[in-house]
Amino acid sequence: MPENDIAIDRSRNTLHITRGYAASVERAWWAWTDAETIAKWWGPRGWAATVYEMDVRPGGRWRFEIAPADGTVAPVRGIVTYGRVEPLTTLTYDDAFADESWLPDGTGTFPTTVAFTTAGTGCRVEVRAAFPDGDALQRAVEAQMADGYAEALDRLDDIPPTDQGDTPMNTCTSPDGTTIAYKKTGAGP
Repeated sequence: MPENDIAIDRSRNTLHITRGYAASVERAWWAWTDAETIAKWWGPRGWAATVYEMDVRPGGRWRFEIAPADGTVAPVRGIVTYGRVEPLTTLTYDDAFADESWLPDGTGTFPTTVAFTTAGTGCRVEVRAAFPDGDALQRAVEAQMADGYAEALDRLDDIPPTDQGDTPMNTCTSPDGTTIAYKKTGAGP
């Protein structure tokens, strides 16, 4: 599959999106698993995401809401339940749309796999969402889910590296000759 691609496979009822990034796998993984960071890029352009809960571990949940910044349509709520969490390689989860009470809205769940691989000096992220049947896939297509996913993944590329704390570490040498690397946080000495 090419570096940046969207494929809708009606024979398997899947949506498959691939994106290449100049960023490392570590940075991409962090952007998918840090609540504050994913809120900056999750959803299509012009939409804002709010994360209410994010517990990235097998059986953990992620509750989020995306809504257009201009308020022209109602928010979309999602509940994710994580399956496999293999740091820096794979996330699997069941995704479901939710109502205002955070209960599944009855449209079913769609198992999703996100794979992270090193590609040259950057990385590749592949998202594969499976739908229970052709009707569910068609609803996703009509809701422009593929385009929204693609725009979100494009927005991921806009997150500045410094958001992850990619700034150089400070170092000092202790009296016994050990070099200590640290990051200063806060305003203390």
